Amino acid sequence: MSSKLVKKLLQQTAVPLTSNEYHGSSQNQSKKKHVKSSANTSTAKVSKEEMMQEHVQSILRLDNYVRNYTSSTAKKSFTRHSSDLKQQQKQKKNLKRNPEGISNSRSSSSSFAQKTHEKTFDKEKEKRRREQGYFGDVARALKKAKKSKKKQKKQK
Repeated sequence: MSSKLVKKLLQQTAVPLTSNEYHGSSQNQSKKKHVKSSANTSTAKVSKEEMMQEHVQSILRLDNYVRNYTSSTAKKSFTRHSSDLKQQQKQKKNLKRNPEGISNSRSSSSSFAQKTHEKTFDKEKEKRRREQGYFGDVARALKKAKKSKKKQKKQK
């Protein structure tokens, strides 16, 4: 729960909120002890406003702990996953809007037949990639042979 929502809730209950009231772990621990001791002594005298106040304070403490102890990598991961989900949803919407989208009807097959052929594999690019790999292997083998020659010369 965000702190803005909590502040709004507190304003509706007419309880003033001070910014330094919820900062610092030692203050939070002393408040917890105070809340527990007051709850044990007078459970029957607790009013709705006090219960609401205690509940809001616990939510604020939890919100502060979560904010302070979540790692940046977790936040990055969450944003990455949410952006991926948004992209997937956009793609689904676009497919629904596009009348030439993937479909199982007979009319869609004629629209696919009218489209031009798209290359999925290029022989020339594959040939160049293989040659680069071959020459890289040759270069590594020559380098290794050169090093072994230098070691033999040093040993003599």
